[in-house]
Amino acid sequence: MAWVGFALLSAFALSTVDALTKRRLGALREPREFYLIAWARLVWAMPFVLPLLWLSPRPPLDADFWWTIAAMVPLELLALVLYVRALQLSPLSLTLPFLSLTPVFLLGTSVVILGETPTPAGAAGIVCVVLGAFLLHLRAWRAGVFQPLRLIWREPGSRYMIVAALIYGVTSDLGKRAILHSSPLLFGVAYLAVLSVAFLPVVVYTAGWRGVAAIRRTDFAAIGLWEAVMMVTHVLAIVGTNVSYMIAVKRTNQLFGLAYGAYWFGEREMAERLLGTLVMLLGVALTVAG
Repeated sequence: MAWVGFALLSAFALSTVDALTKRRLGALREPREFYLIAWARLVWAMPFVLPLLWLSPRPPLDADFWWTIAAMVPLELLALVLYVRALQLSPLSLTLPFLSLTPVFLLGTSVVILGETPTPAGAAGIVCVVLGAFLLHLRAWRAGVFQPLRLIWREPGSRYMIVAALIYGVTSDLGKRAILHSSPLLFGVAYLAVLSVAFLPVVVYTAGWRGVAAIRRTDFAAIGLWEAVMMVTHVLAIVGTNVSYMIAVKRTNQLFGLAYGAYWFGEREMAERLLGTLVMLLGVALTVAG
């Protein structure tokens, strides 16, 4: 059960890099600079993961590996942009909980990509996740049963995060397929490198070469470090179990995110949002039990 420990550490690392990212986003002078922050997460992780190649087996990489990477990259970049944009626009407590939808999406995508089928416990988990999304806006029930859904749709960060969660459902399955054709650490390093290069034209277009030069700022180092920890523990966990189980455990990052939201950003109504998050996590637990 080592994968559980790796998944929990990945959850904590993800919530930490998200909080650091949101703090950095608050200091932006130009709105489009958020692309640079998204890129910094990738580029600054590289110095921390490259030495791990010495510890990793390096099997020959077949065509299936590269085709899978090619399919993942555009999806991953889109998800990253939506993810960081969500952090920029909305409170952590109204965006991160929607990542619980990823294991729900995985119940469908894993059937197609990896041949994994949902169980009755997984179906019960879906119900709890949806209910938890309603509970995030508990007070809005006074205005009608469907008012919470309307508020979710009006909150731009929530919309972006829901789409990102759907994309991560696909890329998580594809990532495990790529790992099975390589090794966990080799995949993690190669994937970060390819993403960093592929995202460069976006940064040049939005921030210019002066913006690219800003990547040298050492205050990005902490973001990169925690991104590296998240990536390494993610790939080590995902090879040890069913993809939807691992991603479900990783979504405990929402609890850490709520703590960061309250402590660093002074987000209010935390008790109301915590209830919704806990119900969503109950759904995650049921999915894992399945």
